[in-house]
Amino acid sequence: MKLEYEKSGQQRRKRSLLTRWNEFLDHLGKSFTNRFLGRLENVHEVRLWVLEWGLLVLAVFLLAVVQIMWYGDSYDTNAFTDGGEYSEATLGRINSMNPLYAVTNSEKVLAKLMFANLVSPDASGHEKAELAKSVTMDKTGKIWTLTLRDDLVWSDGEPITADDVIYTIDLINDTTAKTMVAVNFAGVKYKKTGDLTVEFTLPSVYTDFVDSLEFPLVPAHILKDISPALVYESDFSTKPVTSGPFLLNAMQVGGVTSLSEQTIYLNRNDNYFLHDAMLGSFTLKTYANTDDITEALRAGDIIATAELPEGQDINNNMSERTNLINGGVFAFLNNQSEVFKDVKVRQAIRYGIDMSKIREDIRDGEYLDYPILDTQAPELTYPELPARDTDKAYQLLADAKLLYNADDKKIYDIDGGIVSINVAVQKRDKILHVAEKVVNELNELGFEAVLNIFDESQSATDFFTSVIKPREYDILLYEVDLGVSADPFVYYSSTQATESGWNFSNYRNSLADVNLLSARITPDAKLRKAKYDAFLKTWVNDVPAIGIYRSTLVYYYVNNTQIYSDYFNSEIILTDALDRFADVRYWSVNKRSVNMTP
Repeated sequence: MKLEYEKSGQQRRKRSLLTRWNEFLDHLGKSFTNRFLGRLENVHEVRLWVLEWGLLVLAVFLLAVVQIMWYGDSYDTNAFTDGGEYSEATLGRINSMNPLYAVTNSEKVLAKLMFANLVSPDASGHEKAELAKSVTMDKTGKIWTLTLRDDLVWSDGEPITADDVIYTIDLINDTTAKTMVAVNFAGVKYKKTGDLTVEFTLPSVYTDFVDSLEFPLVPAHILKDISPALVYESDFSTKPVTSGPFLLNAMQVGGVTSLSEQTIYLNRNDNYFLHDAMLGSFTLKTYANTDDITEALRAGDIIATAELPEGQDINNNMSERTNLINGGVFAFLNNQSEVFKDVKVRQAIRYGIDMSKIREDIRDGEYLDYPILDTQAPELTYPELPARDTDKAYQLLADAKLLYNADDKKIYDIDGGIVSINVAVQKRDKILHVAEKVVNELNELGFEAVLNIFDESQSATDFFTSVIKPREYDILLYEVDLGVSADPFVYYSSTQATESGWNFSNYRNSLADVNLLSARITPDAKLRKAKYDAFLKTWVNDVPAIGIYRSTLVYYYVNNTQIYSDYFNSEIILTDALDRFADVRYWSVNKRSVNMTP
């Protein structure tokens, strides 16, 4: 009986649910009929309003379609991207890939591409850490601590450590190694204080000591067992392990215009501490002269060069960029040569030559009168330079026992011989043109001036080693780097008037030495200014050199390439021409379409 009651209850519930569902549908049908179908007959009363809204919706839809079709391309842009090969032409052979022996322009460019410095100038022209994480000075101003970054490795995977710093400085200091680095560590004590730290103890305060650390390291684990005198000739000079953005892939000798041309193929260095460069490879091509470089640009064999003078008409596919840099060309008068031992003769040269003729092709903004740039030390008081006065010049020569003969317009020494002057210069278009004018002015004055031209494409021994180091000249026309900070010590201190020094004038003056050294060691800005003011007066009076023009980086490059300062879309201050490679990891030749969100 219980089961029958349960079945009967279930049937009643099913009938109840079915009844409710039918009632719901009936109600829904009546509502749809009353509220929708029943009102359709009223549409004709609002038909115009419905039509207007329908047309408006359709118009908006069509407008959106047209906009997408018309402006679709504006949402795409061509952006520089990874990959591609960049090529640059340079002057001079590459005799060594060891950066400590870089002399020719080609060697210097290659060193910058393959090796990182301890410190380098930043975009504002001030020194910043590169391989170094920090360079700090203690309270005394005499003890400096260099700390390397902790993520540094050579291209072969070996870590870069304090041992590499110690080894590199030892090599620079070793006179048998004969490196070309213009850094003076005389009297400086240095020691390793940790795997990544080196402590320098200076003989006296030097507030700009950090500038002395702008040089590349070489690997101790590769070179430490080689005699310093043989490092130049070691395998490292042709198969270097690097620390910069690129590493050596291959080298080819011989080209279209000359069998002596070299092509150096570089690949990205995956171990570079600032990560991969955008360029897939960088090719360096060396040439013997600027004519060959011009032809290579016109033929499309290379993308860029910094070796040509301004205003070259190459082709419509190339642009030109110019930047003043902290360097310049001087006429260095060898104070130890027979003709220039007497300061009166040097002064006579300064009074006698016509600087306006020598500089007639140089823009006013590029004139260089002093060994310290006003951009380096605008607070200095620059002494007035003597105006041209040939009568004063001949009087000074007479005081030095050199007589001018008005009949043949020649200058004779006490023994009756015509006074000759040997002028040395490297074969570069702009500096050679100026050297020719200097020689003309000397000849007009009555000297027998001879211009000796040295081809920069030759090896270092042909010019730097055989001419500059032994000071085989009376006057040297030469371009020098004046550095980041005001400090002409390396070019005019008596301590640098040696074969291994950079005092190209062989200039020795105890007063100048005191002022240069005092300016170096004092942290007091007013005292520093006073010392440099005094040095400049002595320099103008003694005429160890005559400033001619300031250096300019002239860079030619193919359009639609991303070169220096382009990535940050702002001008950068270059202290020397090689600083253009400071942001080389952002250079690019490849572009691809990139969609932007509208």
